[in-house]
Amino acid sequence: MIKLLRTRWRILTLTILIIISIGLSGLVWVMPFRDDRINEIHLTHSTPTANQQAMVYVPTTVIKTGNNREQQLLFGQPQNVVLTAQESLQKWELSQAHQVAKGKIDVYRDYLRQSNSLLLSYPSAVSLKAFNTTFNQKLPTAGLKSVNHILIPLNATGKLYLMSDQNWTVYRYNVKAEKLSKLRAALTGGEQRPVEYRQINNQMIITYPHAISLPTYAAKVNYQNVTTFTQALLNNSRSGNLASRKDGQQVIYHNGTNKRLVYNRANGEVKFENYLDKPKQFTYQEADGHFYRRLQRTGLVLEGLRFDSYRLNQKQITYRTYVEGFPVYNEHNYGVIEMQQNQQGLEEMVFSDASLGTPLPRTTGDVTLPATAVVFNALRANGELKDVQNIRIGYQWKTNRRANSVILVPTYYVKIGNQWENYQALVHEGGKQ
Repeated sequence: MIKLLRTRWRILTLTILIIISIGLSGLVWVMPFRDDRINEIHLTHSTPTANQQAMVYVPTTVIKTGNNREQQLLFGQPQNVVLTAQESLQKWELSQAHQVAKGKIDVYRDYLRQSNSLLLSYPSAVSLKAFNTTFNQKLPTAGLKSVNHILIPLNATGKLYLMSDQNWTVYRYNVKAEKLSKLRAALTGGEQRPVEYRQINNQMIITYPHAISLPTYAAKVNYQNVTTFTQALLNNSRSGNLASRKDGQQVIYHNGTNKRLVYNRANGEVKFENYLDKPKQFTYQEADGHFYRRLQRTGLVLEGLRFDSYRLNQKQITYRTYVEGFPVYNEHNYGVIEMQQNQQGLEEMVFSDASLGTPLPRTTGDVTLPATAVVFNALRANGELKDVQNIRIGYQWKTNRRANSVILVPTYYVKIGNQWENYQALVHEGGKQ
């Protein structure tokens, strides 16, 4: 009898384990983005580490170029290509910088399309100093000032190229201790979409020659407590009381100094203002680190946020949430942090209390977007094409307030007047609504 019970107990236990295994496997298939990406998407509170700035200033776009110069945009690989490249490059030693191209956009495009190579691109130029921090290098900043693209030949040439869109400049470096096996392995699996570089208004832009289908994503929304922001930004000593007053939907916090924080309860926007007695002056090479150090004061960890753009003349930087290498947009700037310092010494930081949280099962299918040429033709018909500064695919954040969740829907975004606009708004009824 005892033997029979033991046998039945083992069968029952095995059955339960199989059911649990099947359930977990099902979750893997329905989750819109993988668990190892979840922590890259939402903000958490912890002590900043030295590697966090390196994580923020990694490239976001991955393009593999074949032997015949055909190019494929990669995303959703089982192994994160950008982080694998970062880990590899941190072990390589780059030396002997040599300028190989400057001032010729056709030559520059040839480098962008170099056969049998991997191209890692930033959404906007970063300083060479930020590149050095991210990839553990010590390249001199006397020559190349900024980096838009990192070109890695995949045939073990012992060379690496850094490219700057400013004056179409390309620098070649010798590579010591180069190992490509892990990087090559990371390129397998996942999704690929054909792309090609085209010159639009004297800019090199990634375009999609065919209609492209991309998945929608869903996630819970995390809302940060405004107390965290006020304590971190206004009460440096962590003692004493903060005063506050209400002005309609806004709550204004201050502590009797030249700092204040304004919280909009209607849309969750947070604006921090700091009036400096002596405005800080910094060069392009210092800008990335300067803004990142300011961001550390908030107590927010930039997991999932990536460097998105920097405007030197306006001393303005933007960090944005990225999902599978695509930027996320929202009319209330959810998932975005913007910083600026004006000539009068006013430092501003604008962000939101909302961020992406736990992934949810997909409830909608893929979305098919037209080829980029179709979008260009629509913009040309409206007289907008001449003003286009850039174009890219991003995800529109659509909040479902009832379910406290968000759906991310892919669409084209067009940069006009230094602002990113949903292309449908620009072409609808003759222009932006």
